[in-house]
Amino acid sequence: MTTNSPKRLVIAVRTQPWLTITMTAGLTMAVSASSLAQETANLPVDTEPNPQPSVTLAPIMVTAKKYEGYAAYNPTSGTKTNTEWLDVPQSVSVVTKTELEDRGAVRVLDAVKGVAGLNNTLGEGSRDEFVLRGFNGLNDVYSDGMRDDGKLQSYRSLANVERVEVVKGPAGALYGRGSAGGIINLVSKKAEGDEFDKVQAQVGSDGLAVARVDSSHKLSDTLNARLNAEYRRSDSFVDHVDSNDVFIAPTVRWQPDDQQTLDFSFDFTRQHLVPYRGVPAKDGKPVDVPVHTFYGSTNDYQDSDTWHAKVNHEFAINDEMTWTNRASYSHITLEQKGTRQSPANVTDNQVGRTVNNFGYDPRTSKTVQSELAWNAGNHELLFGADYNDIDIDLTLATDKNVPPISATNPSAGATPNPGFPKFRKNSTQSVGVFAQDVYHIGDWSLVGNVRYDNIQLDQRFQGQDSELNDDKFSYRAGIVYNFTDATSAYATAARSWQLPYSGIYINPKLAALYQTDLKEIGVKTYLHNDDIMLNAAVYQIDKEDPKTNDNREVIDKDEFRHQGLELEARGKIRDNWDISAGYSYLDAEDKKTGLVPNDVPEQTFSLWSAYQPTDQWRVGGGVNYVSDRYAGDAEAVKLDGYTTVDLMAAYSAGQHNVQLNLNNALDKKYAFGATNGSSGKNQIGFGAPRTWLLTYNYEF
Repeated sequence: MTTNSPKRLVIAVRTQPWLTITMTAGLTMAVSASSLAQETANLPVDTEPNPQPSVTLAPIMVTAKKYEGYAAYNPTSGTKTNTEWLDVPQSVSVVTKTELEDRGAVRVLDAVKGVAGLNNTLGEGSRDEFVLRGFNGLNDVYSDGMRDDGKLQSYRSLANVERVEVVKGPAGALYGRGSAGGIINLVSKKAEGDEFDKVQAQVGSDGLAVARVDSSHKLSDTLNARLNAEYRRSDSFVDHVDSNDVFIAPTVRWQPDDQQTLDFSFDFTRQHLVPYRGVPAKDGKPVDVPVHTFYGSTNDYQDSDTWHAKVNHEFAINDEMTWTNRASYSHITLEQKGTRQSPANVTDNQVGRTVNNFGYDPRTSKTVQSELAWNAGNHELLFGADYNDIDIDLTLATDKNVPPISATNPSAGATPNPGFPKFRKNSTQSVGVFAQDVYHIGDWSLVGNVRYDNIQLDQRFQGQDSELNDDKFSYRAGIVYNFTDATSAYATAARSWQLPYSGIYINPKLAALYQTDLKEIGVKTYLHNDDIMLNAAVYQIDKEDPKTNDNREVIDKDEFRHQGLELEARGKIRDNWDISAGYSYLDAEDKKTGLVPNDVPEQTFSLWSAYQPTDQWRVGGGVNYVSDRYAGDAEAVKLDGYTTVDLMAAYSAGQHNVQLNLNNALDKKYAFGATNGSSGKNQIGFGAPRTWLLTYNYEF
């Protein structure tokens, strides 16, 4: 069974004002004339129809929402090709545009809230940060298949994101270094030639105000353009914490002929925020203070400017072969003055603090990729090569002479600013080549991936130069059996590699790459007349972190084993009733100590559903459960489990749409995550209390 395109394409149209479809009477008249010609062809020769006068009617405008639903029938991140979802031997989750809209997602943290096996964490209160199958995924966010390194220290905008795809488990055989728990791939909006102008305004709790523009136009027969822009400002439920973002993202598509498509895109982000470092812990639990309590200083800040440019050239050589070339460049300058609680224990009801300033001056990333996809009979082949270059000019200063404050009743004030002196210069370069074959033989599909990477790190620190060079092979081997056209079972084994400190620092005591191995079996099926996609998976991930001596010889290693079960369903119960649900059970441990790593819940459960009783109304809601976890190393602080409830209602009238989202509707107080590592025991983030978000959409 060879499938180079999706088996299923399900499109429904509902009367909502977010898409304008133009139907001209001329089209209808042409169809009528064709039917008339067929009828007159059967008349006797001496019979002629009465001549009819020509009539031209005015265009008829029909407004409707192009309804995407919650099921994405052909996610591409699992193989980088159009391989049918049933034939991908790994768990892949997709959050579609419709689900993003229903949830009222403002940031990526909101977008992935319901993905099984994924939970958000504090991220030092200044950036997107996730835990995927129990492993920190800070460096595993991608944009259109390329590592999104430039924005890893900030909150990414969703203004130009079409959907979010999550590949779970090591994915290094396709994407290179990293990917212990999986990757998150943000698929951006393209200039596909649709004609529309949309504006969106949002207001919400804590002074939230967002304005967005999405404008798409066809400039000529071969050239399309699209512009996404966003302004966002907000205070916070935490005292003294606020943010202010400007984002603009133009993109152009040029199709000089039927074989070639070029997408040029650019985005710029200017972001100001005050980092939120959470609260300290005492006696193994977060201190019992109001959620608005702030332990930082009134002159803390993070300011960043990020420039990001991408080009994608797709060349259809013939019906069986497509050659795709991509390039990406990002440039970020950043300064953060951050006052944080010390990892030391709280004593005498006092918590110690330090000021840790750091910045990029600048940090740049360059990526070039080339991939050839070839549908050769029963083989779906992919050959590729890529080059990545990350250069970091790091500024860093620390002031430890900061007076402690009360652990239970802190008073905010200014702290010293040690500035941003030059500290360290790093460069990470990698070259990779890879191949993939999805071979279909009867009801079976055999999937093989192999990748070779050569990695070089160079560092200049305190006047001394050091380097770290290595080369590694990654692989994935999978087998899939299709019981029917709607159900398959799979088994896979894979290996990936990671750089210590993600390549931003060379330490002679950590001079060997980390190894991650995956074993996974699962079942995928379409349910309810192909309207629901269900994935069940059981997996084991083993990670080894070697330790070396001064000669860079391995003398010890830390070992982690994460074993789990995931169930996930996305789709529709009826034409007007959508649902996404996920459950995860995870047994994670440090094999040396037997303890659970930082911020890893044993169980998570999410359920979200939206129902549209009429053409005008749409209502929905969901529940999200996260079980007990631990913050800090060695199970230092216990974080209680929690359950939150979210609600939404939307109303459409003509070209207007208004939506109200109510998050944490029951006003649950909970700790949602902690900073990674030993710092986490005194940097525990509270989740937001009950908040509301009112969204207005208008399409010209």
